Amino acid sequence: MIRYLRFRSAYRPAILILVVLLITAGGCGSSRVVHKGPGVDENLVRLNRSARIAFDNDQLGQAANLYRQALNRAYLRDDRKAVVDAQYNLAVCMLGLRSYDKALERVHQAQNELVRNEESVTADILLLKATILYRTGKLEDAWQITDQILLPPNQPAEAVESKTHFLRGLIADKRGDTNQLRKEINALNSFADSWLKADREELSGRLAMAENNWDAAIQAFDSTARHRREKLDYRKMAQALALAAEACDRAGKPSDASKRYFRAGRSAALQGNHQDAVQWLERAAQLAGQAGDEPLKQEVRSYLKSMQTP
Repeated sequence: MIRYLRFRSAYRPAILILVVLLITAGGCGSSRVVHKGPGVDENLVRLNRSARIAFDNDQLGQAANLYRQALNRAYLRDDRKAVVDAQYNLAVCMLGLRSYDKALERVHQAQNELVRNEESVTADILLLKATILYRTGKLEDAWQITDQILLPPNQPAEAVESKTHFLRGLIADKRGDTNQLRKEINALNSFADSWLKADREELSGRLAMAENNWDAAIQAFDSTARHRREKLDYRKMAQALALAAEACDRAGKPSDASKRYFRAGRSAALQGNHQDAVQWLERAAQLAGQAGDEPLKQEVRSYLKSMQTP
């Protein structure tokens, strides 16, 4: 999953303050009318908060279930903004679970909700849709949406704009278009925020891989993994480790590759990402055997076996 997409929330942090003032002066009592703000549905706030905690703990199935409950609560309230937010958040969870059809369905529902109210579809929803299309291999459709996001006079939020360039870089890499990939890296260089380092490093690593510059690729992907770890983005951290392992493998360094695949697979397994975990751990065992690292090979095999134990 591309976990940079921000979550939507219909409410600010739930801080409900009731103020009652009783002013007395000169022996005479006087009171001031206090106007209450808009009501806050504490049940909806609680569901969204619990869902976000579950998501941050990589419990995507639980997060999705809670966001479904939040969506039903939003329907009950007839709260259009809360409905769109819940649909968006649920789509993010479905993307993480690789349920791409369900994720796209939720995005379409969010779009329809806005259109029915004659509101424009926001850039973050378009970016989510483009991301899903990218993950399903519909590169041209995804690219057209990124064009729509960046097309003047549109002025998306900086976070959305930068992530759109990152996605365009991933698409360019899939297409084998190194010139466009360079353009997207340069576009990211125009943003000063330190949290973009991981995105820039990953695209730089992909460019180095495309140019068979294995050592540069290894360095870039190792740096990407460090930045992802610092941002607590463990899913993408594991993916970066796997990319670094692939670069080591292509560079003819089976020992270094096996160690990185093992680290990536171990992390993925603990995140509940069984499919990638098995793939990376199997590759780690193979490469450890090629490198003559019998202790690592046995440790990886033991770990794989423990994953199969109920």
